[in-house]
Amino acid sequence: MSDKYYRSTYLNVDLNAIVSNFQVFQTLHPNKTVMPVVKANGYGLGSIKIARQLMENGAEFFAVATLDEAIELRMHGINAKILVLGVIPTYNINKAIQHRVAITVPSKVWLAEAIEEIPTDNKKDLWLHAKLDTGMGRLGIKDVDEYKEVIDLIQSHDHLVFEGVFTHFACADEPGDSMNKQQAYFEGIVEQVEKPNYIHSQNSAGALMKDSQFCNTVRIGISLYGYYPSEYVKSKVKIHLKPSAQWISEVVQTKVLQTGESVSYGSIYTAKEPTKIGIIPVGYADGYPRMMTGFSVNVNGYQCEVIGKVCMDQTIIKIPEEVNTGDKVILMDHHSDSRQSAEALGRQQQTINYEVLCRLNRRLPRIYHGTQDLEIRNELLK
Repeated sequence: MSDKYYRSTYLNVDLNAIVSNFQVFQTLHPNKTVMPVVKANGYGLGSIKIARQLMENGAEFFAVATLDEAIELRMHGINAKILVLGVIPTYNINKAIQHRVAITVPSKVWLAEAIEEIPTDNKKDLWLHAKLDTGMGRLGIKDVDEYKEVIDLIQSHDHLVFEGVFTHFACADEPGDSMNKQQAYFEGIVEQVEKPNYIHSQNSAGALMKDSQFCNTVRIGISLYGYYPSEYVKSKVKIHLKPSAQWISEVVQTKVLQTGESVSYGSIYTAKEPTKIGIIPVGYADGYPRMMTGFSVNVNGYQCEVIGKVCMDQTIIKIPEEVNTGDKVILMDHHSDSRQSAEALGRQQQTINYEVLCRLNRRLPRIYHGTQDLEIRNELLK
Protein backbone atom coordinates (compact mmCIF):
# COMPACT_ATOMS: atom_id res chain seq x y z
CA MET A 1 0.00 0.00 0.00
CA SER A 2 1.13 3.54 -0.67
CA ASP A 3 0.94 6.44 1.76
CA LYS A 4 0.43 8.79 -1.18
CA TYR A 5 -2.58 9.61 -3.30
CA TYR A 6 -3.20 11.90 -6.23
CA ARG A 7 -6.92 12.54 -6.33
CA SER A 8 -9.21 14.86 -4.39
CA THR A 9 -11.83 12.24 -3.53
CA TYR A 10 -11.09 10.13 -0.44
CA LEU A 11 -12.45 8.61 2.75
CA ASN A 12 -11.72 9.84 6.25
CA VAL A 13 -11.86 6.90 8.67
CA ASP A 14 -11.99 7.61 12.40
CA LEU A 15 -10.22 4.74 14.14
CA ASN A 16 -10.93 6.21 17.56
CA ALA A 17 -14.66 5.98 16.80
CA ILE A 18 -14.31 2.31 15.79
CA VAL A 19 -12.38 1.50 18.97
CA SER A 20 -14.99 3.37 21.01
CA ASN A 21 -17.80 1.34 19.43
CA PHE A 22 -15.88 -1.88 20.13
CA GLN A 23 -15.56 -0.85 23.76
CA VAL A 24 -19.28 -0.07 23.94
CA PHE A 25 -19.99 -3.74 23.24
CA GLN A 26 -17.32 -4.89 25.68
CA THR A 27 -19.14 -2.88 28.35
CA LEU A 28 -22.55 -4.05 27.19
CA HIS A 29 -21.48 -7.71 27.21
CA PRO A 30 -18.88 -8.14 29.95
CA ASN A 31 -17.24 -11.55 30.25
CA LYS A 32 -18.01 -12.29 26.60
CA THR A 33 -15.74 -12.32 23.59
CA VAL A 34 -16.56 -9.41 21.29
CA MET A 35 -15.78 -10.62 17.77
CA PRO A 36 -15.32 -7.74 15.28
CA VAL A 37 -16.61 -8.61 11.81
CA VAL A 38 -14.21 -7.13 9.25
CA LYS A 39 -15.53 -8.84 6.12
CA ALA A 40 -16.03 -6.93 2.85
CA ASN A 41 -12.85 -4.95 3.49
CA GLY A 42 -14.09 -3.88 6.90
CA TYR A 43 -17.49 -2.83 5.49
CA GLY A 44 -15.66 -0.71 2.94
CA LEU A 45 -13.42 1.13 5.40
CA GLY A 46 -10.29 -1.03 5.29
CA SER A 47 -10.04 -4.34 7.11
CA ILE A 48 -6.28 -4.44 7.65
CA LYS A 49 -5.85 -1.11 9.39
CA ILE A 50 -9.03 -1.57 11.42
CA ALA A 51 -8.04 -5.07 12.56
CA ARG A 52 -4.61 -3.82 13.60
CA GLN A 53 -6.10 -0.97 15.60
CA LEU A 54 -8.59 -3.26 17.32
CA MET A 55 -5.89 -5.82 18.14
CA GLU A 56 -3.99 -3.05 19.90
CA ASN A 57 -7.15 -2.42 21.91
CA GLY A 58 -7.89 -5.95 23.00
CA ALA A 59 -9.62 -7.70 20.10
CA GLU A 60 -8.66 -11.38 20.04
CA PHE A 61 -11.00 -12.97 17.48
CA PHE A 62 -12.10 -11.58 14.10
CA ALA A 63 -14.71 -12.79 11.61
CA VAL A 64 -14.60 -12.56 7.82
CA ALA A 65 -16.72 -13.97 5.01
CA THR A 66 -14.15 -15.77 2.86
CA LEU A 67 -10.87 -17.61 3.17
CA ASP A 68 -9.25 -15.03 0.90
CA GLU A 69 -10.19 -12.28 3.37
CA ALA A 70 -8.70 -14.30 6.22
CA ILE A 71 -5.44 -14.91 4.33
CA GLU A 72 -5.21 -11.20 3.49
CA LEU A 73 -5.30 -10.41 7.20
CA ARG A 74 -2.66 -13.05 7.94
CA MET A 75 -0.41 -11.69 5.19
CA HIS A 76 -0.53 -8.27 6.85
CA GLY A 77 0.40 -9.43 10.31
CA ILE A 78 -2.98 -10.06 11.92
CA ASN A 79 -2.17 -13.00 14.20
CA ALA A 80 -5.38 -13.03 16.24
CA LYS A 81 -7.93 -15.82 15.78
CA ILE A 82 -10.01 -15.55 12.60
CA LEU A 83 -13.28 -17.29 11.73
CA VAL A 84 -14.51 -17.62 8.14
CA LEU A 85 -18.30 -17.28 8.33
CA GLY A 86 -18.96 -18.51 4.80
CA VAL A 87 -18.39 -21.93 3.25
CA ILE A 88 -14.98 -22.56 1.73
CA PRO A 89 -14.48 -25.07 -1.09
CA THR A 90 -13.47 -28.36 0.52
CA TYR A 91 -10.45 -28.65 -1.79
CA ASN A 92 -9.05 -25.48 -0.14
CA ILE A 93 -9.22 -26.86 3.40
CA ASN A 94 -5.44 -27.20 3.63
CA LYS A 95 -5.03 -23.48 3.00
CA ALA A 96 -7.18 -22.87 6.07
CA ILE A 97 -4.95 -25.21 8.06
CA GLN A 98 -1.81 -23.53 6.72
CA HIS A 99 -2.99 -20.06 7.75
CA ARG A 100 -4.44 -21.13 11.12
CA VAL A 101 -7.98 -20.07 10.27
CA ALA A 102 -11.18 -21.35 11.91
CA ILE A 103 -13.76 -22.64 9.44
CA THR A 104 -17.56 -22.89 9.34
CA VAL A 105 -19.11 -26.36 9.02
CA PRO A 106 -22.47 -26.00 7.21
CA SER A 107 -23.34 -29.71 6.97
CA LYS A 108 -22.16 -33.24 7.60
CA VAL A 109 -21.71 -33.80 3.87
CA TRP A 110 -19.38 -30.79 3.59
CA LEU A 111 -17.36 -31.95 6.60
CA ALA A 112 -16.90 -35.47 5.25
CA GLU A 113 -15.70 -34.10 1.91
CA ALA A 114 -13.31 -31.69 3.65
CA ILE A 115 -11.80 -34.46 5.77
CA GLU A 116 -11.05 -36.42 2.60
CA GLU A 117 -8.87 -33.51 1.43
CA ILE A 118 -6.70 -33.41 4.57
CA PRO A 119 -3.44 -35.41 4.26
CA THR A 120 -3.21 -38.37 6.63
CA ASP A 121 0.11 -37.07 7.98
CA ASN A 122 -1.30 -33.64 8.90
CA LYS A 123 -0.10 -32.56 12.35
CA LYS A 124 -1.73 -29.12 12.55
CA ASP A 125 -5.04 -28.35 14.24
CA LEU A 126 -8.08 -27.14 12.32
CA TRP A 127 -10.67 -25.25 14.36
CA LEU A 128 -14.30 -25.78 13.33
CA HIS A 129 -17.50 -23.85 14.13
CA ALA A 130 -20.76 -25.64 13.35
CA LYS A 131 -23.39 -23.40 11.78
CA LEU A 132 -27.02 -24.03 12.75
CA ASP A 133 -29.87 -22.83 10.55
CA THR A 134 -32.50 -21.68 13.04
CA GLY A 135 -34.67 -19.72 10.64
CA MET A 136 -32.48 -17.69 8.30
CA GLY A 137 -32.81 -20.41 5.67
CA ARG A 138 -29.26 -20.01 4.37
CA LEU A 139 -26.25 -22.02 5.51
CA GLY A 140 -26.41 -24.46 8.35
CA ILE A 141 -27.61 -27.63 10.03
CA LYS A 142 -31.32 -27.75 10.82
CA ASP A 143 -31.73 -30.68 13.20
CA VAL A 144 -30.05 -32.02 16.30
CA ASP A 145 -29.27 -35.45 14.83
CA GLU A 146 -27.08 -34.05 12.06
CA TYR A 147 -25.48 -31.68 14.58
CA LYS A 148 -24.56 -34.63 16.81
CA GLU A 149 -23.17 -36.54 13.83
CA VAL A 150 -21.03 -33.55 12.86
CA ILE A 151 -19.59 -33.33 16.38
CA ASP A 152 -18.90 -37.07 16.47
CA LEU A 153 -17.14 -36.88 13.11
CA ILE A 154 -14.97 -33.97 14.25
CA GLN A 155 -14.03 -35.68 17.48
CA SER A 156 -13.13 -38.91 15.72
CA HIS A 157 -10.25 -37.23 13.90
CA ASP A 158 -7.02 -36.05 15.43
CA HIS A 159 -6.27 -32.34 14.91
CA LEU A 160 -9.90 -31.44 14.21
CA VAL A 161 -11.14 -29.18 17.00
CA PHE A 162 -14.83 -28.57 17.71
CA GLU A 163 -14.28 -24.96 18.75
CA GLY A 164 -17.63 -23.27 18.24
CA VAL A 165 -21.30 -23.30 17.30
CA PHE A 166 -23.32 -20.38 15.98
CA THR A 167 -26.41 -19.21 14.19
CA HIS A 168 -27.58 -16.00 12.52
CA PHE A 169 -30.78 -14.05 13.19
CA ALA A 170 -33.07 -13.20 10.27
CA CYS A 171 -35.15 -10.44 11.84
CA ALA A 172 -33.21 -9.11 14.83
CA ASP A 173 -33.48 -5.55 13.50
CA GLU A 174 -37.28 -5.65 13.16
CA PRO A 175 -40.26 -5.76 15.55
CA GLY A 176 -41.62 -9.15 16.60
CA ASP A 177 -40.38 -12.21 18.45
CA SER A 178 -38.50 -13.90 15.59
CA MET A 179 -35.14 -13.38 17.30
CA ASN A 180 -36.35 -14.92 20.56
CA LYS A 181 -37.80 -17.91 18.71
CA GLN A 182 -34.55 -18.47 16.83
CA GLN A 183 -32.54 -18.14 20.04
CA ALA A 184 -34.76 -20.71 21.79
CA TYR A 185 -34.40 -23.11 18.86
CA PHE A 186 -30.63 -22.61 18.89
CA GLU A 187 -30.38 -23.25 22.62
CA GLY A 188 -32.58 -26.33 22.34
CA ILE A 189 -30.14 -27.95 19.92
CA VAL A 190 -26.89 -26.82 21.55
CA GLU A 191 -28.00 -27.92 25.02
CA GLN A 192 -28.28 -31.56 23.93
CA VAL A 193 -24.57 -32.15 23.39
CA GLU A 194 -21.19 -31.07 24.66
CA LYS A 195 -20.74 -27.31 24.42
CA PRO A 196 -17.71 -25.89 22.58
CA ASN A 197 -15.59 -22.94 23.71
CA TYR A 198 -17.41 -20.36 21.58
CA ILE A 199 -21.21 -20.09 21.39
CA HIS A 200 -22.53 -17.14 19.37
CA SER A 201 -25.81 -16.03 17.89
CA GLN A 202 -25.99 -12.26 18.31
CA ASN A 203 -25.12 -9.97 15.45
CA SER A 204 -25.10 -6.16 15.88
CA ALA A 205 -28.88 -5.95 16.25
CA GLY A 206 -29.00 -8.95 18.56
CA ALA A 207 -26.16 -7.61 20.71
CA LEU A 208 -27.84 -4.20 21.01
CA MET A 209 -31.31 -5.58 21.75
CA LYS A 210 -30.65 -8.72 23.79
CA ASP A 211 -28.34 -10.04 26.50
CA SER A 212 -28.18 -13.78 25.99
CA GLN A 213 -26.38 -15.39 28.90
CA PHE A 214 -26.44 -18.67 26.99
CA CYS A 215 -23.87 -17.29 24.55
CA ASN A 216 -20.35 -16.26 25.43
CA THR A 217 -19.48 -14.44 22.21
CA VAL A 218 -21.10 -11.65 20.18
CA ARG A 219 -20.35 -10.82 16.53
CA ILE A 220 -20.34 -7.09 15.80
CA GLY A 221 -20.48 -5.94 12.19
CA ILE A 222 -22.25 -2.74 11.13
CA SER A 223 -22.33 -1.28 14.64
CA LEU A 224 -18.57 -1.67 15.02
CA TYR A 225 -18.32 1.11 12.46
CA GLY A 226 -20.84 3.30 14.27
CA TYR A 227 -24.09 2.54 12.45
CA TYR A 228 -27.34 1.09 13.75
CA PRO A 229 -28.71 -1.97 11.91
CA SER A 230 -32.06 -0.22 11.43
CA GLU A 231 -34.08 2.77 12.56
CA TYR A 232 -36.14 0.38 14.66
CA VAL A 233 -33.10 -0.75 16.64
CA LYS A 234 -31.90 2.83 17.02
CA SER A 235 -35.28 3.83 18.46
CA LYS A 236 -35.25 0.97 20.99
CA VAL A 237 -31.81 1.39 22.53
CA LYS A 238 -30.08 4.15 24.47
CA ILE A 239 -26.61 3.18 23.30
CA HIS A 240 -24.60 5.85 21.50
CA LEU A 241 -22.54 4.74 18.52
CA LYS A 242 -20.02 6.91 16.69
CA PRO A 243 -20.14 6.85 12.86
CA SER A 244 -16.61 6.44 11.60
CA ALA A 245 -16.61 7.33 7.90
CA GLN A 246 -16.66 10.64 6.04
CA TRP A 247 -16.48 10.79 2.24
CA ILE A 248 -14.92 13.93 0.79
CA SER A 249 -14.47 15.29 -2.71
CA GLU A 250 -13.77 18.68 -4.28
CA VAL A 251 -15.19 21.02 -6.88
CA VAL A 252 -12.69 20.78 -9.75
CA GLN A 253 -14.43 23.07 -12.22
CA THR A 254 -17.35 25.50 -12.28
CA LYS A 255 -19.28 26.86 -15.23
CA VAL A 256 -22.62 28.41 -16.06
CA LEU A 257 -25.29 26.58 -18.01
CA GLN A 258 -27.26 28.92 -20.18
CA THR A 259 -31.01 28.53 -20.53
CA GLY A 260 -31.71 25.44 -22.64
CA GLU A 261 -28.29 23.83 -22.12
CA SER A 262 -28.08 20.30 -20.72
CA VAL A 263 -25.57 18.23 -18.76
CA SER A 264 -24.38 14.61 -18.65
CA TYR A 265 -25.50 11.47 -20.47
CA GLY A 266 -28.98 11.48 -21.89
CA SER A 267 -29.32 15.23 -21.29
CA ILE A 268 -31.94 14.58 -18.62
CA TYR A 269 -31.24 17.92 -16.91
CA THR A 270 -31.80 21.09 -18.93
CA ALA A 271 -31.34 24.53 -17.40
CA LYS A 272 -34.49 26.65 -17.30
CA GLU A 273 -32.41 29.72 -16.45
CA PRO A 274 -28.69 30.52 -16.21
CA THR A 275 -27.40 28.00 -13.65
CA LYS A 276 -23.98 27.71 -12.04
CA ILE A 277 -22.74 24.12 -11.82
CA GLY A 278 -19.76 22.36 -10.30
CA ILE A 279 -17.99 19.20 -11.38
CA ILE A 280 -16.79 16.77 -8.69
CA PRO A 281 -14.46 13.83 -9.46
CA VAL A 282 -16.52 10.97 -8.08
CA GLY A 283 -18.86 8.54 -9.77
CA TYR A 284 -20.47 5.14 -9.71
CA ALA A 285 -17.08 3.43 -10.08
CA ASP A 286 -16.30 4.80 -6.62
CA GLY A 287 -19.58 3.62 -5.12
CA TYR A 288 -21.69 6.72 -5.81
CA PRO A 289 -24.43 5.19 -8.00
CA ARG A 290 -26.53 6.78 -10.70
CA MET A 291 -29.57 6.84 -8.44
CA MET A 292 -27.90 9.65 -6.46
CA THR A 293 -29.30 12.09 -9.02
CA GLY A 294 -31.59 14.46 -7.11
CA PHE A 295 -29.72 13.98 -3.82
CA SER A 296 -27.65 16.78 -2.34
CA VAL A 297 -24.05 17.19 -1.22
CA ASN A 298 -22.72 19.65 1.33
CA VAL A 299 -20.41 22.37 0.02
CA ASN A 300 -19.44 24.97 2.62
CA GLY A 301 -22.77 24.43 4.35
CA TYR A 302 -24.79 24.77 1.13
CA GLN A 303 -26.98 21.84 0.11
CA CYS A 304 -26.16 21.39 -3.58
CA GLU A 305 -28.33 19.18 -5.75
CA VAL A 306 -26.86 16.42 -7.91
CA ILE A 307 -28.13 17.08 -11.45
CA GLY A 308 -27.95 15.00 -14.60
CA LYS A 309 -26.87 11.37 -14.56
CA VAL A 310 -24.00 10.38 -12.29
CA CYS A 311 -21.10 9.29 -14.52
CA MET A 312 -18.52 6.58 -13.90
CA ASP A 313 -15.96 9.05 -12.58
CA GLN A 314 -17.68 12.44 -12.36
CA THR A 315 -20.81 14.02 -10.93
CA ILE A 316 -22.40 17.40 -11.63
CA ILE A 317 -23.98 19.55 -8.92
CA LYS A 318 -25.94 22.79 -8.99
CA ILE A 319 -24.11 25.40 -6.89
CA PRO A 320 -24.67 28.95 -5.61
CA GLU A 321 -22.41 31.85 -6.60
CA GLU A 322 -20.48 31.50 -3.34
CA VAL A 323 -19.09 28.07 -4.28
CA ASN A 324 -15.83 28.00 -6.23
CA THR A 325 -13.26 25.62 -7.68
CA GLY A 326 -11.28 23.97 -4.89
CA ASP A 327 -14.10 23.98 -2.34
CA LYS A 328 -14.48 20.73 -0.38
CA VAL A 329 -17.57 18.58 -0.90
CA ILE A 330 -19.07 16.26 1.72
CA LEU A 331 -20.62 13.28 -0.03
CA MET A 332 -21.20 11.24 3.15
CA ASP A 333 -20.83 12.68 6.64
CA HIS A 334 -19.94 11.09 9.98
CA HIS A 335 -22.89 12.58 11.84
CA SER A 336 -26.07 10.52 12.07
CA ASP A 337 -28.30 13.61 11.86
CA SER A 338 -26.59 14.94 8.73
CA ARG A 339 -28.45 15.17 5.44
CA GLN A 340 -25.45 13.27 4.08
CA SER A 341 -25.49 10.47 6.67
CA ALA A 342 -24.97 6.87 5.51
CA GLU A 343 -28.64 6.28 6.30
CA ALA A 344 -29.70 9.25 4.13
CA LEU A 345 -27.60 7.90 1.26
CA GLY A 346 -29.22 4.51 1.82
CA ARG A 347 -32.72 5.95 1.54
CA GLN A 348 -31.78 7.68 -1.72
CA GLN A 349 -30.32 4.43 -3.04
CA GLN A 350 -33.34 2.42 -1.81
CA THR A 351 -31.09 0.24 0.28
CA ILE A 352 -29.48 0.01 3.73
CA ASN A 353 -26.45 1.64 5.29
CA TYR A 354 -24.58 -1.68 5.05
CA GLU A 355 -24.68 -1.58 1.26
CA VAL A 356 -23.75 2.11 1.12
CA LEU A 357 -20.53 1.33 2.98
CA CYS A 358 -19.78 -1.88 1.10
CA ARG A 359 -20.08 -0.04 -2.22
CA LEU A 360 -17.10 2.16 -1.35
CA ASN A 361 -14.58 1.13 -3.97
CA ARG A 362 -11.01 0.15 -3.17
CA ARG A 363 -9.73 2.85 -5.53
CA LEU A 364 -10.73 5.46 -2.96
CA PRO A 365 -7.76 6.46 -0.79
CA ARG A 366 -8.49 5.99 2.91
CA ILE A 367 -7.07 8.43 5.43
CA TYR A 368 -6.99 7.02 8.95
CA HIS A 369 -7.37 9.36 11.90
CA GLY A 370 -6.76 8.34 15.49
CA THR A 371 -3.34 6.80 15.31
CA GLN A 372 -0.28 8.62 16.60
CA ASP A 373 0.47 9.75 13.06
CA LEU A 374 -2.03 10.23 10.25
CA GLU A 375 -2.00 7.16 8.01
CA ILE A 376 -2.99 6.94 4.36
CA ARG A 377 -3.78 3.72 2.49
CA ASN A 378 -3.95 3.78 -1.28
CA GLU A 379 -4.46 0.31 -2.70
CA LEU A 380 -3.81 1.42 -6.28
CA LEU A 381 -0.20 2.40 -5.57
CA LYS A 382 1.39 -0.71 -4.07
